Amino acid sequence: MARRLDDERRNELLDGVMLIIAARGLSEVQISDMARELKCSAATLYKIAASKDSLVLLAIARWGERTFADLEARTAKGETASERARTYFRAGAESLRPMSLAFYADIARFESTQLVWRTTVVDRYIDRFVELVQSAEDSGEIRPVNTRFLGEVLRQIGFVTRDERVLSASGLTSEQAVLEVDALLWDGMRLAENAGR
Repeated sequence: MARRLDDERRNELLDGVMLIIAARGLSEVQISDMARELKCSAATLYKIAASKDSLVLLAIARWGERTFADLEARTAKGETASERARTYFRAGAESLRPMSLAFYADIARFESTQLVWRTTVVDRYIDRFVELVQSAEDSGEIRPVNTRFLGEVLRQIGFVTRDERVLSASGLTSEQAVLEVDALLWDGMRLAENAGR
C-alpha cells in the first residue's frame, strides 16, 4: 500500500496547486502539468486526491483556511470596531491579487468549484464582514446599516468584481474593483461628524 504524505508535504503541494490554478485557471492545467511544476510525480498528487477536480477543491479549501487565518490576525490589530471592519474588507481584497480572470471564469464554469468557492470563501468572507460592520454600528462608529441587505448586495457585487467584461471595460483588476467598493461603502456608512476624515 502506498505511503500517505505527511501533513506538511500535503499542504505544501496544495498551496502549490492553488498558485498554479490561480494564475492559469483550471481548464488548461492537467495533473501532469502540476506535477512537473511542483517537481513531484503525478502519483504523489494522486495520494492527496483521486482526481484533478478533487485536488482543485482541496486546494481552494486550503487557501480559504490560510487566507481567513491571515485576515483575522490582521483584523485583530485594529483599534476600533470600524477600523477592524475596514481592515478585514481591504485585506480580503488584497488576498485576491493572485487570481487571474481565467481562474474566475473556470470557477464559474464548473458547478463543484463554484459551490466550494462560494461556501468556503465568498459566503464566509461576507458573513464575517457583516458581523464586523454590525459591531461598528453597535459601537456608534458608523451610521445604522441594514446588514442583511448589505450582505446580499455584496454577494451580487462579488459577481461584478470577477466579471471579465466589466473589469476589462473599467480597466481594473478584481482586487482594485473590490477596493473601489470599499471606498463607496465607507463613504456611505461614515457618520456625518466623521465625513471629513
